[in-house]
Amino acid sequence: MTPTVGVALIGAGPWGLTLGRAAARLPNVDLRWICDLDEKRRTGAATLAPGSRLTAELDEALGDPRVKAVLVAVDSPRHHLVGRRVLEANRHALIEKPMAMTAADARELSRLAAARRRLLSVGHLLLHHPAVRRARQLLAQGVLGQPLWLESTRLASGPARSPGGAWWTLAPHDVSLALHFFGATPDRVTALSRAAGDEVDTVVWATLHFPDGTLAHIHVGRRAPEKRRGFQVVGSERALSFDELIGNGELRLHDPARPDGQAQILALEHDDPLSAQCREFMAGVARGAVEAGNAAHALAVVRVLEAGAQSIRQGGAPVDVA
Repeated sequence: MTPTVGVALIGAGPWGLTLGRAAARLPNVDLRWICDLDEKRRTGAATLAPGSRLTAELDEALGDPRVKAVLVAVDSPRHHLVGRRVLEANRHALIEKPMAMTAADARELSRLAAARRRLLSVGHLLLHHPAVRRARQLLAQGVLGQPLWLESTRLASGPARSPGGAWWTLAPHDVSLALHFFGATPDRVTALSRAAGDEVDTVVWATLHFPDGTLAHIHVGRRAPEKRRGFQVVGSERALSFDELIGNGELRLHDPARPDGQAQILALEHDDPLSAQCREFMAGVARGAVEAGNAAHALAVVRVLEAGAQSIRQGGAPVDVA
């Protein structure tokens, strides 16, 4: 019988509510606490789970011995601070991406989780998408031949709705995707940006240079005339394209040798990525499987983001990934 996992949600903003709702719907999950500094947000979160308690004090939630896991959905600059307090309280943690805003802070969280023997996962949600799982499988099987390059686009309409530029708020998805597909960390990054008004960076074009010559080109931005989310990954024999905004996401296999010249739409599992992410995390907590986390991957993502941010500041100069 799977034990019930007592959970606290830290951060009741729009994404925190979405994350908390997904976790609360899982069997054997008891969402016991919802913590947010903003009273209006706390009140609005009261319907997430009957019986959950509301607080503005993190220590109050962490003082409940029945809380075994914590969902951290605060603003990105506070991921490190809140995540550290959670791990120091010997709780398992699912922290939203990016894990931290510097590689040093991300490394500290990773080492603390290892020292405390706690499961640390970071919400790189796209890796749980059925299309991404299928694409990774095809790459591993050599269906595309030798991987050559990845093109990933993430454009949003309108200005930023939360603090931070496009690089740190949108690009973690795509950096994570590149590292996942190619099974490596790039050795250098080049990135250029342009900012509108007082925004940090409204649009960014970045290239990740992998040791074997493989390239990943990432285009993220706001104020676009239309929303775009998708990728193309090209190999020496075949290619894949993915449009996240068609239905539940459409993955196509392109084969130049196909007689009709048409791309093949691949069948995908019907699985909500957020539910899958929460399910995997809670199962790891219930088993005490601290090795089930993705802290190493999340740390590598932050290292690449940090190098990209430095390249932006230097006008697109190549920056080594530390």
